[in-house]
This record gives sequence, C-alpha cells and structure tokens, in this order.
Amino acid sequence: MSNIPEYSVSELSFSIKKSLETKFNRVRVRGEVSGLTKAKSGHLYFNLKDEDALLSSIIWRGKALYLDVLPEEGLEILAIGKVSTYSPRSNYNFIVDTIKIAGEGAILKVIEDRKKKLKKLGYFENSIKKKLPKFPKAIGIITSSSGVVIEDMKKKIKERLPSKILLWPVSVQGQFADQEISDAINGFNQRDYKPDVLIIARGGGSLEDLLAFNSEKVAEAIFESKIPVISAVGHETDFSISDLVSDIRASTPTAAADLVVPDRNELLKKLNNLASIYDTAIENHLNMKQYRLDSSSGKILNPDSLIKNLNLKILNEYSKIKNYFDNYFRNFEHLVKNLNIIYPKNKLENNKNKILNLNKFFLKGINGLLDKKSILIKNQIKILQSSSHERWLEKGFVLIKDDNNRLIKNVKSIKKNEDILIYFKDGKANAKVVNVFKKI
Repeated sequence: MSNIPEYSVSELSFSIKKSLETKFNRVRVRGEVSGLTKAKSGHLYFNLKDEDALLSSIIWRGKALYLDVLPEEGLEILAIGKVSTYSPRSNYNFIVDTIKIAGEGAILKVIEDRKKKLKKLGYFENSIKKKLPKFPKAIGIITSSSGVVIEDMKKKIKERLPSKILLWPVSVQGQFADQEISDAINGFNQRDYKPDVLIIARGGGSLEDLLAFNSEKVAEAIFESKIPVISAVGHETDFSISDLVSDIRASTPTAAADLVVPDRNELLKKLNNLASIYDTAIENHLNMKQYRLDSSSGKILNPDSLIKNLNLKILNEYSKIKNYFDNYFRNFEHLVKNLNIIYPKNKLENNKNKILNLNKFFLKGINGLLDKKSILIKNQIKILQSSSHERWLEKGFVLIKDDNNRLIKNVKSIKKNEDILIYFKDGKANAKVVNVFKKI
C-alpha cells in the first residue's frame, strides 16, 4: 500500500486533464450528430455517437461563424478538434474546430429523410405549381453576382427576347448560403415592383457544394413564394430539393433562360404566318361571297325586293368578315406589342399596312350599316318623345304631385288641407286643397 501514489482530488483531476489534453490535443472523430442544441450565446452543443458510445461535443460561437458546414441532426461527420476536461466536475468534452461531412452517403441519407418530410407536407404537389408568364416584363435571378452562370443567362435572354433582369446576389454554397437564398426569395416577394418570375441558379458541383439547395429554409421560401420559381441548379444529372418544390425545373441555368422567355425568331415566324393566313382567308372569303352574288344576279325576278335582301346579306357578311378580321388583327397587335426587339421596319409596316387597308375597306361597309341603324334609332326616339309628359304639358295639361313628390292620379288620393304641387310647362306652383269633390 505504501507504494501506491497518493493524490488530492484536485491533483488527480489536474493530472487527468493534462494527460488527456496532451495525448488528444488534435484528433479527428467520425460519428453521427445527435441531441443538437444551439445556445443563445451562439455555442453549439451536441453528441457524436456510434453504435457503442456517445462523445459530448462543443463548437464555440467564434468557430461556428466560420464553418462551411454546420452540424445537423442525424448527419454523419468527420470532426477535427481536441479533448478538454472541466476539472471541478471531472467531465471531458470534444472541442470541435472543423467539420466535414463523412462522404456522400451521409449527405444522401439526410436529403432523403428531408424529402420524405417535405413530401408529407405537400411541398411537391403538382396541383399547386404556378404557370410561367409567356412574356415576362421583369425576371428576378438569384445567384452569385460573379461567374459564368449569370453572364451566360444574361447573354441567352438578350439573344432570345430582351427583358429586364433584376439580380439578387447570394452565396451559392457555404454555411450562410441557404439563409441568403431564402431571404432573396422572400425579398423579391415583398417588393412593390415584383418580377414576373424568379430563377434560382448555380453551376455544377459536388453533393456537398449543392447542400444549400437541399435546405428546408430554401424549400419553404420557394413553397411560400407568390411569384413562379424556376430551379436551375447544377448540371442535367443533378437533382435537388429546390427542383422538386419549384414550379418548374431547368436542367441547367442556360436552359432556364430558354424557358423563361420565348425565342424572338420563332415569334417573327408566327407573325409572318399569321399575316399570310389572314390574307388568304380574307381573299377566299370575299371570292366565295362574290361568286354567290354573281350566281344569284341571273335569277332575279323582283329586282327591288331581291336587291334589298341582298343588301342586308352583304351587310351581314361585312359584319362577319369584320369580326374575322378583328380576331386576326388582335393576335397581330398582341405579338407586335410583346415583341420588344429590333425588327426590320419595312416588313413589319408592309404586313401592318395590308391589314389596315383591308380594315378601311370593311369599315366603309360597316359605316353604311351604322348610318341606317342611326336613322332607325332617331325615329324611335321621336316616337318616345311624342309620348313624353313634357309634350302633354305643352298642350295645356298639368301634373299634380303631393308633398312626397308622388303623382296624384285620382281624387281619392287627395285629402282636405293637403299641400300639393302643380306642374305646368314653364314652372310649378304650391297649392292647398280646400275642398274635395268626388264623382257621384
């Protein structure tokens, strides 16, 4: 017994602390995060566990602010740090400096669990997907302000159909990326001048690089957005949670630019085809009506009545042709207004002048019909005016009303000493009923 060293409690605790911290001053530990807690101070407390043991771990606030990846519940990580003890209580903790995810398998597990959760909440339902606008006036893009992604998208949109681009620059990877992206989506939705569509974009990268686009924060922001959202993350083979929640998924950022605006060359083709179809349709319609009119001219027996009927038919056909014309003209004008591009003026003016000349021709016939209708309406107005009470007053008749402005039609409606109003053609007079004589 005399050979066994003797220590005070403090001495032994200090000796253990010194031994542990010396031997385990810099170690790497693999384990699954559990019991994660973030203190108000900003420190992170959690356990690293495997099948047989738990290791109490801490990340101090000063380190947590600069980590590329933060610990998440259930995530398997490789943590680098040192073992330290708290002598008064003989506790030891693993003080973490750096975190790396322990392979893609660990990331995939977290993402799959998150997908199941969000699917149950209805985030992926097709029935709630919003449609993209055909001709967006303003496009909101959420991505890094530098790099090939934004430049390629700007170039592509300019080539297809120039539109206003509103860039909200964000980090597309790292600890704060998911918060910045979700803030950008919410920010665009809260602006007075909102874009018509949003694109969330970044280039390709590893599964760890794309973690921000598999975040619940980003998924929630997309789900709550009132503005349609296109997710354009990574390469064609990359799929993220943002792709599943968004209203439409683009295989690449450049593909998103193809989706968001139409191709001006295709619009020009449609415009020319529309003008050609319109010209042919009008010409065929007029030829058919002229043929019928010529065929009928040899069969006229009663010229006056038949000519009158033919005039009515022609006016009716003018109306039909005018409606036919207006439908094509509206489509034509719609394409021209939305075609915010430099287009050879001579071709555009030729097509437009053709339609305007045809319009004048048909309007001449329509105006003749309107003149006849106008004369008919004026005659009806004269008939109505001849029956108005003003005409009766001019003939010497009067109107009598009580003090509630109700018309007195018979003597039964009058009471003795009642105040009445008598209306003449040139004014009115107040009177009081002295006597009432009823017809016997």
